[in-house]
Amino acid sequence: MVDVTNDNFDHLLPQILADLKSASYVAVDTEFTGLLADNVFKGSLFDDGSQRYQKLCSNIRKFTICQLGLAAFKGVPNVNAYSVRSYNFYLCPQSCLSFDSTFMCQTSSIEFLKRFNFDFNKWLYDGLSFMNAHETEELRRELLLLVKGNKAVNLPYEVQEHLSNIGEWTVTANEGDTTTASVCSINSQVLLKTSIHNRFQDLWAREDNRQVVIQKVSALERTRLQAEDPEGIEYVETNVRKMLGFTTIFHYLTELQKPLVLHNSLLDLMLIYKQFHQNLPESYEVFKSDLHKLFPIIYDTKFIATELKHHFRDKDEKVSNMFSNTGLVDLASTLRRSLPVMYRPLLSHDPPGNKYDGDDVLAHEAGFDAYLTGLSFLSMAHLYAMLQMPSITQHRPMSPREHVYALKKFANCVQIQRAAVRYVNLIGQDPKSKQPPWLLIEGQHKSVRVSPGMVATELAQYGHLDIKPHNNNSVLVAATSWKCINDILMNLEGNSHMKVKVYRRLRHSTLIRTLSCVDVLDPYLLQHGFKRKQVHSKVQAPNMQNRLTAVQQQRNLRYPKNRD
Repeated sequence: MVDVTNDNFDHLLPQILADLKSASYVAVDTEFTGLLADNVFKGSLFDDGSQRYQKLCSNIRKFTICQLGLAAFKGVPNVNAYSVRSYNFYLCPQSCLSFDSTFMCQTSSIEFLKRFNFDFNKWLYDGLSFMNAHETEELRRELLLLVKGNKAVNLPYEVQEHLSNIGEWTVTANEGDTTTASVCSINSQVLLKTSIHNRFQDLWAREDNRQVVIQKVSALERTRLQAEDPEGIEYVETNVRKMLGFTTIFHYLTELQKPLVLHNSLLDLMLIYKQFHQNLPESYEVFKSDLHKLFPIIYDTKFIATELKHHFRDKDEKVSNMFSNTGLVDLASTLRRSLPVMYRPLLSHDPPGNKYDGDDVLAHEAGFDAYLTGLSFLSMAHLYAMLQMPSITQHRPMSPREHVYALKKFANCVQIQRAAVRYVNLIGQDPKSKQPPWLLIEGQHKSVRVSPGMVATELAQYGHLDIKPHNNNSVLVAATSWKCINDILMNLEGNSHMKVKVYRRLRHSTLIRTLSCVDVLDPYLLQHGFKRKQVHSKVQAPNMQNRLTAVQQQRNLRYPKNRD
């Protein structure tokens, strides 16, 4: 069994937990209901890690994970082999009392899922529920109030109809007789059961799967049953566990702290944090710190593949070319087809014969993509470890622990697409930007107004650039290629309408130019990482004009013009 829904979750849960506990590492993949809520949240080459995080926080607020894949990779003792057990979870939020979350679907994302045969019936009818810590505490508080009769609620029509039928049944029922009421949601079960207890003193209700079983009891029996859980705490916790659903597995993963492997995973990790842990924090640094506490070792196979491509570029062209395409399906296919080292470990599915144990490519099904992610990680770890050995005579089979830690230098670095920085560092400061400098384009004369649209039209031949306003009469341009920057500088040199120059923050930033006229310049620049140079002469400024001139002179001394 690979697909996990409400129907089989309780049955499979012990096996899932056992597989996670025995795993050498766990691969994860997700599919979600949307990618871009609004173009204002679109990533750009101007974004550093913090800016991209803030954009994504706003962007994913209403999107949800609809399918999550887990693949537990386990080393086979005393054999150069691994077994993998994959699970494909359908996730769909459910309501209970005032917990009634909303989520957004993006048409293109739904079309994408449809193209890859996503089972919308399993998702909507049988999807597992989930909650984060904030939602769990709020639901627990409301359930306690309801059980104690201190919360007024509007009963849905389904519950009202069942109560009417039960009222008619109890008139003729004898003590010990039972009847059942089929309800379709946890919310209806909770409301029906508590309503029966509050309205009928001679009835007792209990939940059984998706049914509520009602029994007519004596006053003595009712008192005895109430005494088993006088405060209703056990009943509340039972329903909280039902609503937790997949969050139960998330909590177990955080307890185990197994190495976690994902592909191009920043968005996945943020959604996982939001849905199963807590609301996303405002602080980028707090998010990174919290995530590292939850999962101390995270590998991003897209980042690793990109790094290995550069690492082997001058050492082994054949190996470097294996990472020409870092898309998950292509990467896994290349690594599975040809790995130019010995002692590659065998990999088998457990149980054999499941839908992933074959040649069919079920791309963009989360369980299958999780399997491909784990496979790619294992292949890259073995390849890198073998090629790090000084001599081929030293090549040998490797243990699961050696495979997991072979790529340790790349751990906790998460790929960030099309940004000013290459990756997010979960355990420290993000790397400095290695992108080409920005360009500042402004009008040749003050009468010429330069807009992003005008510049985009002029530079369309140079490919996909990112352009944003700088002030009322200039724009900034960012590109991924130094050649592109040089071409723009050369070709716009004689332009009659626009002039272009390399953007220098100290020289061109509107904010810094404003600050340069006041005493807050030094603290601002020091806060943003500009080191102060020693100045041995003092400039006297007896009046305001001289004071501004003195500040300008000191700025030129301390902060060279070519520093950005």
